[in-house]
Amino acid sequence: MPIAVLTQAIVSAISIPTEADNINLHMKNGDLISLTKAELKEKKSTPTDIVYKRDKEYHKIPVHEIDYVRYESLDTYDKTVDFIEEYNLMIQEIDEHVLEYYNTKRYKKSRTSQTFAVAGWTLALTANPLFWAVAPIPTTQAVLTMKKADKTHVVSGKEWKAVKKAQKEKVKDLKEKAKMEEEMEMLASNL
Repeated sequence: MPIAVLTQAIVSAISIPTEADNINLHMKNGDLISLTKAELKEKKSTPTDIVYKRDKEYHKIPVHEIDYVRYESLDTYDKTVDFIEEYNLMIQEIDEHVLEYYNTKRYKKSRTSQTFAVAGWTLALTANPLFWAVAPIPTTQAVLTMKKADKTHVVSGKEWKAVKKAQKEKVKDLKEKAKMEEEMEMLASNL
């Protein structure tokens, strides 16, 4: 059982980014620049330019050419909004289904951690003192994750299935769009 508690703690900490986790910069000329959190270079950015690194090259985006910023992920929003707000850029509100998806996901993750925390503390008290070492991990995860979840946007049952389906479709559309843009860039570079 200590292995299950540790495994759950590690798995809960791992998150695989998708196209929906990108920061979408909509330019005044109609272009869309989609950046991952890792590509965004906050320390190299200046008051007039946002810097990002892609394919081992640094690129600058003049702030005055950005029309607005759009987030498709509450996780990315939480991690980068303070930096983006420094530039006084218009940030579009996050869609309701995105808020529902990420808050419900956080809530469910917290509930799973709570279950493992209860199991870990119960086993520590009754069966094996070794659990005293691992029981705090899911407890801490449960508390921190629950604090991040806005319960006004948590859904369940059929609503949750619909929200998950909508998010899955959105991610699929974003992937297709990114793939098409990549193919267009490759064609343009080959000409």
